[in-house]
Amino acid sequence: MKRAIRAVAVTAGLALTACGTTPKPDDAPPPRTLTIGIKSDQPGLAIKGPDGKLYGFDVDTAVYIAGKLGVTPDHITWREARSDEREDPLNSGAVDFIVGSYSITAARQQLVSFAGPYLLAGQDLLVRQGERAIDQPEDLDGRTVCTAEGSTSADKIRRGFAQNVKLTTRDTYAQCVADLIAGTVDAVTTDDVILAGYAHEHPGVLRVVGHRFTRERYGVGVHKGDLELQNRITAVIRMMIDDGSWRRAMDTHLTASGYQPLPAPVVFNAPDKPVTPGDPTTLDPELVNAATAVAATSNARDWEGFRSLVCPESPDAIDEIVFQYTPQFDKSLGAEVKNAGYTNTVTGVTQTDPNSATFAFHETFTNVPEKYRSYFKDVDYTGTMVRRDGSWKLCSLAADFVEP
Repeated sequence: MKRAIRAVAVTAGLALTACGTTPKPDDAPPPRTLTIGIKSDQPGLAIKGPDGKLYGFDVDTAVYIAGKLGVTPDHITWREARSDEREDPLNSGAVDFIVGSYSITAARQQLVSFAGPYLLAGQDLLVRQGERAIDQPEDLDGRTVCTAEGSTSADKIRRGFAQNVKLTTRDTYAQCVADLIAGTVDAVTTDDVILAGYAHEHPGVLRVVGHRFTRERYGVGVHKGDLELQNRITAVIRMMIDDGSWRRAMDTHLTASGYQPLPAPVVFNAPDKPVTPGDPTTLDPELVNAATAVAATSNARDWEGFRSLVCPESPDAIDEIVFQYTPQFDKSLGAEVKNAGYTNTVTGVTQTDPNSATFAFHETFTNVPEKYRSYFKDVDYTGTMVRRDGSWKLCSLAADFVEP
């Protein structure tokens, strides 16, 4: 089917004949099919069961997307997508899209397009259960760490945390885990969600250190420049989160292993058009003042003032977003980023009608240790403003990391 999937509506309907009669079997169109790239050796995300079928969070995500594109599970062809072999099948058309712990990075965005993200994770370390000398990446100086070929994880440790770490790669993470159990490497590094699955497979033998030092956004890879499919899949991911399917898949495949996930991604700005500044002469001055006040109260850490500008039904959802990206509220790194700060700057306001508007502001972090720049990336926020009882209020907020 390949590129033909782009013509499929996000929610496929049943085809009706012109006269409402039941079509003959010979008249039925061939079933739609999809070829989806995935990894099959990551417990919790995608792993083959004893019956030969794939199970995991990535599998459920891919099946959900396919269903909304009009393709049933029995018409999905799965293709292995190793870390070092993902861009070629996408751009050759060998697969329609890839759902395989595929972190969105600036370098990869030059080669493929991403829908989503559909999951937030963070790089961590897997060690042997009895290992007590390794609790953070700085402890890896002089030790050997393994990661999969094509992954950027081990190099991040060398560049930011332990210059004298010894790096080794294997074709798959499963091979790295086997080396760790055998004692030929001291740690395995990749995203915590992947490592948690291996720790769950080897209880009492392996453990995850529990020190995230990056934030990774998993996206669905599509052919470079295929904005139509990118936008359709992004819309489907929104649906998956909103209708509860995302949480059910998380509970079934990941939290059951003891994994403590980050919240569901709160925004999908990558495929969206940026907010452009409106004509200052046509904008309601009170709207401009309200948008400016949102940024100013956040900068001043004046949360009472900030909440006074928020729609009464929205504070909890907006708090979750703001605190998720703010160093002072991060419970993972704590004291290591206690001196970090941030500044928000309004970058655009567009008034769509007399009572609704969209605005954007950019958050820049300061005093963040260089080794944690992959954790606290700059953030672009997009908010919707609504005029209620004569006053402009912030009713929704979305955020997206800015890739360095």
